[in-house]
Amino acid sequence: MARRRRSSLAITAEQARQALSFLIHEGRLAAREVQKALSRRERLIQETRERLAQLGVDGLQLTTRLAKGASRKIRAARKAARPTRGPTRPVRRRVSAVRKAAMVRQGKYLAAVRRLSARDRVKIKAVLASKGWSAAMAEAKRMAK
Repeated sequence: MARRRRSSLAITAEQARQALSFLIHEGRLAAREVQKALSRRERLIQETRERLAQLGVDGLQLTTRLAKGASRKIRAARKAARPTRGPTRPVRRRVSAVRKAAMVRQGKYLAAVRRLSARDRVKIKAVLASKGWSAAMAEAKRMAK
């Protein structure tokens, strides 16, 4: 069995996950290398459990007690590290009622103007500038018929 090297680096599981994804993204580390390392880790755990099983019942009880404590800590770390939103999605800011109404109005205006020719759109822009949104949309709907 290979000797385990000591690591002076103390990071959380979430920080390790972020570091791995960053290194993979930069191309400094291949994803298959990470998968191989994880499979080697699983094999090491399995070998350790088999050796403890050879020790007898006392060894198995010790591993289950340790595993329960570790699983609790892992669950807590996962819960703490769980992102509220996806890592690439920006946080969406609240839209005020006035801004939302303006966006709805603009959408309706664009829907009304979309079917018109370029000449008619110029006329609708003139109506919009002089009489306002509702008059421009009514005129656009009338022209579309």
